[in-house]
Amino acid sequence: MPRWMYLINPEAGDNKHEIARESEKENHGTIGKYLFFSDDKGKLIDLGKKIMSKYELYIAKVPLTKLPKPIPGKGFVICLYDTSPKLVDELEKYADNEKIMYGHWKTDADTIANHI
Repeated sequence: MPRWMYLINPEAGDNKHEIARESEKENHGTIGKYLFFSDDKGKLIDLGKKIMSKYELYIAKVPLTKLPKPIPGKGFVICLYDTSPKLVDELEKYADNEKIMYGHWKTDADTIANHI
């Protein structure tokens, strides 16, 4: 059973090709994700679409579940994929620390190794 809903930006040609190349490498090469958290999944999806369009990012995902995790402010997550943390400081401005919290950059290698 699928656990994630994927958002795709068909306008992000270069990022799409970079992601495809890196995903073929061990531990997904340099791929990682910017993480945002909220108890409102709709707000995360709207934010994800906005960021993907503005920064020409190709793919993001949110959990399919309708029930948030029981962690206040972190009920849902959106993962916005990129091939480097080049936007890590830029994206911080999208968090309001009330409805949407900015997590951090996490590499796929860390995810695969089960690092926090």
